[in-house]
Amino acid sequence: MLIRASGITDVGLKREGNEDCFSTNDTLGLYVVADGMGGHLAGEVASKIAVELINKSFSQWRESETNEQDVFGVLDKTLSKEGNYILSSIRLANRVVYEMAEMHEEYHGMGTTIAVLAVFQGRVIAANVGDSRIYMLRNGHLERLSKDHTIVSEQLEMGIMDPKDAAASPLKHVLTRNLGSEVSVTAEVFEFEPANGDRFLLCTDGLTDLVSDEEILQMIQAEESPEIFCRNCVEEALKRGGHDNTTVVSVFLSGIDPPDHGPLKKLGIFLADSFTGIHNTCRKLKP
Repeated sequence: MLIRASGITDVGLKREGNEDCFSTNDTLGLYVVADGMGGHLAGEVASKIAVELINKSFSQWRESETNEQDVFGVLDKTLSKEGNYILSSIRLANRVVYEMAEMHEEYHGMGTTIAVLAVFQGRVIAANVGDSRIYMLRNGHLERLSKDHTIVSEQLEMGIMDPKDAAASPLKHVLTRNLGSEVSVTAEVFEFEPANGDRFLLCTDGLTDLVSDEEILQMIQAEESPEIFCRNCVEEALKRGGHDNTTVVSVFLSGIDPPDHGPLKKLGIFLADSFTGIHNTCRKLKP
């Protein structure tokens, strides 16, 4: 399996500082995007801590083949060992950000979103908290692999709000879940088998506020270079006002033999946002 990945972040045209953070680690097959919040550099601190802790803890646990029972938090029996490493690293990052915000007055109220993609031979793990997103292009279809944890997203799921009102709602950025606001957090984590030609995008809302899913589909299909694709995404956000920090990480896979069974198989809980508007499927894993 060949992995080609790239990442870029841009402060935008309206903000003085960049509270986003990202990492790409082809050796680990680990890719992380975070969008901090809190002001006075607190958001920058939160996102950086989260990205660094997830990388460090996942790397250490995987290298030492730590028993899943010994990592941070309660074991999720529906996930693989690596899936539990990802879940536990997110829980640990949340606890550290939360305790720092509690202990230091200048960090009160800080927090961050998180989007994580881990790619291994035979398995992909996707996880998120907040509204930073993960997309997958497969067989010409763009699928949103993350769930927006926002008031508007929840109202859409309950049928209280329609997609048109949601797009214009002043509450669309109000998070119901993020790292740092509570002592514990529940992350969306699921696993599936990779397929040849899969392309993934992790991004903050600096992109998705200004560029639609349909436009992302066209852009990711049109470009063979993950680096150029990332650059194109940021440039498009800047053309449309660049009102927020924008961070994009892309991961392109190739050289994967066709699987003997269904292409998308679920191991955890996967809830698609109701207004994705593009092909979005999920099939249960057969025992």
